[in-house]
Amino acid sequence: MPRYSRAFFLCLPLLALAACEPSVEAPAGAARPAASVTTQTLAPQVIEERLPALGTLLARESVQITSTVNEKVRSLHFDEGQYVEKGALLAVLEQAEEQAQLASAKADLGEQNREIKRLENLLATQSAARNEYDARISAKERADAKIAEVQAKIDERTLRAPFSGVTGLREVSPGAYLSAGSAITSLDDLSVMRLDLNIPSLLLGSLRVGMSVNAHSDALDQSFVGTIVAINPRIDPVSRSVMVRAVLDNPDGVLKPGMLMRLSLLKDQREGIMVPESALQSIERRHYVWLMGGDGLAERREVELGIRTPGWVEVLAGLAAGDQLITEGYLMLRPGSPVVARES
Repeated sequence: MPRYSRAFFLCLPLLALAACEPSVEAPAGAARPAASVTTQTLAPQVIEERLPALGTLLARESVQITSTVNEKVRSLHFDEGQYVEKGALLAVLEQAEEQAQLASAKADLGEQNREIKRLENLLATQSAARNEYDARISAKERADAKIAEVQAKIDERTLRAPFSGVTGLREVSPGAYLSAGSAITSLDDLSVMRLDLNIPSLLLGSLRVGMSVNAHSDALDQSFVGTIVAINPRIDPVSRSVMVRAVLDNPDGVLKPGMLMRLSLLKDQREGIMVPESALQSIERRHYVWLMGGDGLAERREVELGIRTPGWVEVLAGLAAGDQLITEGYLMLRPGSPVVARES
């Protein structure tokens, strides 16, 4: 075998041994690179705890304008959907007979007044009997009563708005014969709307008069703010719910009776800390978040949770204002891992 071949084979074990030894340039305990994370500085904020509910709108005042007598419609004095003031004339029923009776009663009253005046002059000279004067006074009182009676019949046939509001659809036409109770139209005061809702009686302790109400109409895609004005003192024994009434201002008249509203009742308002749900780690019934300490090391901390809102959760214990919450990049972290905050 040539000399240089033997030397080559003798060097092979030495090269393999050198390759297996650690490099003198790499330190034995090399530190892991800092993980890049997104952080958020925690600060207290106003937390509103709300109760969801459904409610139905009612007009503040609502009435059906109906006839109280059997009579024919002489004329109508409103347009459909018209705003009318209190006392405005809406409809007149036939009343010719009553008007004639009123004229007769007024004529009788005039005659009695003239006779009374004449007898007063005669009594002054003792030319008339006192009983004749008293009879005329009684006749005058009967004439006054007759006028009041006939006027009441005329008022029954003259229908006026009992309050200011918006008229509904016209149900009859002039000349139609109405029976007592027949509807002519409706009248609604829409300036303020009543909102009735059923709340489970278990939440009765959270309700109070004056509580703020946020109501949303899906039909209008609009929200309104109202106030609870009354809580029914009786609880429904079947549904175990209590009727609550709130009022909403409706200056533009966009809200209509019968509309369904989605509500949230302000149960409680306080200051607290809210964190994104995405920053939360839950293991069975225990919840944790990751924080970046002042030394740049990661810390896992157990927290106690409160209410939840879409995308957020309240932390009752375990965090404080000023803590650096890690919201992204914590999945591969271990307690004590170096971290560096990146720009959000």
